[in-house]
Amino acid sequence: MMSKKPDNEQIVVDSIQSPEAAPVEDRDTEHNLRFIGLLNHYRHDWMNEIQVLFGYVKLKKYEKLESLMEKIRHKVQMESYIAKLGIPDLIVYLLAFQIEVKEITLEIVMEQEVHLNELAVDPHRIHAIVRGVMDTFKDNARQGFDGEHDLELHFLQEKERLVVKFVYQGIVKEARLMQSLQKIRQASKAYESWDVVQVKENQAVVAIGLSLNT
Repeated sequence: MMSKKPDNEQIVVDSIQSPEAAPVEDRDTEHNLRFIGLLNHYRHDWMNEIQVLFGYVKLKKYEKLESLMEKIRHKVQMESYIAKLGIPDLIVYLLAFQIEVKEITLEIVMEQEVHLNELAVDPHRIHAIVRGVMDTFKDNARQGFDGEHDLELHFLQEKERLVVKFVYQGIVKEARLMQSLQKIRQASKAYESWDVVQVKENQAVVAIGLSLNT
């Protein structure tokens, strides 16, 4: 009897949710399976966009093409920006978050390319901040609250610093969320400034500046 083939996307979920260190010989396989899962998802996503485009053409709904093409253009641009962030672990984390975290709709906002690996700041610290804050919002969304949960992640490179901003829309448990954010803040480096930390019933905003003159 043939054994059932493993589901690649489920393996991606398991690898994300199981942070325990795997044996060295298994890590390459896990990374490859994660990549395959991401690739399959984005291939399927783009096939859906193409089918919608062909559908409008076939039905001669030409008036809908302009807005669809603008949506596709924006999507391509954002995916290009993400791919060029320059920190592979962060890129994979963001792409996997968009796919696997069903409780939150993530939108990444950048006005231009930002090459984080070329900035005068520790890329591991950038990754830790982004992951820590986003995981905090993910845990909040998984508290069973009804309604939609949206998260915007902004990267803004200014002349002397990098600003990472998180805007969360959805019901929040204020005391617990603030406590989790404070733990991340306590690990701040000297070149970091938490410019904004606002938590309300239906919104949370966190803005962190990292000096580029270290």
